[in-house]
Amino acid sequence: MTQPVRDLVAAAGRLLTPPPGTPPGTPPGTPPALTPGLRARAAAALLRLALDEAMDDFWRSTSPGMVHSRGRTKALCLEWYASPSVARRWYVLWSALSAACHHHTYELPPTPAEVRAWHADVTELLRAMPSETAAVRP
Repeated sequence: MTQPVRDLVAAAGRLLTPPPGTPPGTPPGTPPALTPGLRARAAAALLRLALDEAMDDFWRSTSPGMVHSRGRTKALCLEWYASPSVARRWYVLWSALSAACHHHTYELPPTPAEVRAWHADVTELLRAMPSETAAVRP
């Protein structure tokens, strides 16, 4: 089951917005349910999924056989249907988000500020995608 792209982007935005204060009745000193690093990594995963879904939506309407290709192949072929800058931006963001989604022992998770910047970039890129199904509207 796939989620609409705009729902994935909105969910990532909610994860990046820290909850206002602690809920009533929470004992003092109770740690928050999700740390900022975990929230940022989860938001990065949602943003990468949004890019994947947008690309699949585009290829379903353009060339359905491409849906089963790898991400890099889809990005390379996208240059024939969209501007090279859109294809390059998609691949750069997709690669950065892919790296951020994977846990590496000696690497820090992405910071919330990094993921907020990626969120803005993904939102802008999805508006520039050639397919109407990939557009993100507020």
